[in-house]
Amino acid sequence: MKVFATDLDGTLVHNKKVKDSDRKAIQDFQKENLFGVCTGRPLSCLYDVEGIPFDFYIMCTGALLLDKDRHVIEEHLLDKELVRDIFNHYKEHANIIVQTESVSHFYFTDFIDIPTLTIIKDFEEIKDSKFYSISIVFDTNEEAASYVSDVQKRYPMVSGYQNKNVIDIVLKGISKGTGVTAIKKHFNADEMLGIGDSYNDLPLFKASDHSFTFHSSPDSVKEEVNDVVENVSEAIHKVI
Repeated sequence: MKVFATDLDGTLVHNKKVKDSDRKAIQDFQKENLFGVCTGRPLSCLYDVEGIPFDFYIMCTGALLLDKDRHVIEEHLLDKELVRDIFNHYKEHANIIVQTESVSHFYFTDFIDIPTLTIIKDFEEIKDSKFYSISIVFDTNEEAASYVSDVQKRYPMVSGYQNKNVIDIVLKGISKGTGVTAIKKHFNADEMLGIGDSYNDLPLFKASDHSFTFHSSPDSVKEEVNDVVENVSEAIHKVI
């Protein structure tokens, strides 16, 4: 049995939509194999992939793993005081997303056009939550890149992954790669496949037996995969 994990934004989802050809290819793959998501998003933010019956969910950059019924396989929580400190330190430099156990909302410090957000101005509004990830959202990719080393030096107990103009922060040692490794073991799969489009997908590629990215991906990302394709459906058809 093969297991295939896909990133969402810029990979399976484009302009908040999934291509019909990709949906059909996923259905074909799932006849004998398993297909799921591997994303930096929280569970509450799957509004644009509704209707696809994923077999597993790797959410919050590997901090939360769920089965097809969204029951927890693994979870890796951030300390509340640590999240508070990160939130308060960076809120003057960027917008902040806090990813919690809520299935209906995640929390943002300013307005953005996402239907499942809840806007907060103070960390105390969510202090009693469970915290999986915190993301720092900058205006540009370059600005995010300039802050990655700052996050790692200031908070050595976390891992920070750049995803274009965002830095996704999770517990030290957790990544999309640890997520797919755990999923492969959980399902006792013969082969782990992975596809993504950005820097935060590098751990996913490394942990996969066969990996894919796109011709439009950065050159440094393309250098880390086994195959470069046009879309998810092409990748699936290569391995069915």
